[in-house]
Amino acid sequence: MAVYMGAVPTPWGEVYYAVSEKGAVAITTPGQKIADLEELLVRLGLAQALEDDRSNLHQVGSELLEYFHGERQNFTFPLDEVGTAFQLQVWQALRQVPYGSVNSYKEIAMAIGKPKACRAIGQANAKNPLPIVTPCHRICAADGSLGGFAGGLECKQQLLDFEQKHKGGPHGDTTR
Repeated sequence: MAVYMGAVPTPWGEVYYAVSEKGAVAITTPGQKIADLEELLVRLGLAQALEDDRSNLHQVGSELLEYFHGERQNFTFPLDEVGTAFQLQVWQALRQVPYGSVNSYKEIAMAIGKPKACRAIGQANAKNPLPIVTPCHRICAADGSLGGFAGGLECKQQLLDFEQKHKGGPHGDTTR
């Protein structure tokens, strides 16, 4: 399977992303390096097919740019998710958390019908290959503390603050 890479600027550094013929497969958090995307693709078993061809990336790139300009709150491009059945279930629940809102790991566990799976929810978040689109940054501990985030806690706080600032703006498509 061919995987194509692109990048968009954000207020905190580049975001790199990879797209297959089916949809987005991986996105880095702001400020990560291209090597981080390549490492993520290796973890997903896609590194051997890595190519650089920006012609297949227009929708993903433009929607990410709109998000980082505060003009989009939901994404419409297709996803090509790679994960276990449990991870896919968690990631689907994460996409239901509204822009500018925060849920707890426990709330996500309840949403998927596994109320004792809080720690497993955290592990699924840590393996999320599509941050921003599958907004694991919106999930915090029950006590309100940030918990963890692949891009670091400073990045998580920046994304939460950014969404709060733009919460009343245009909503884009509300399908996810």
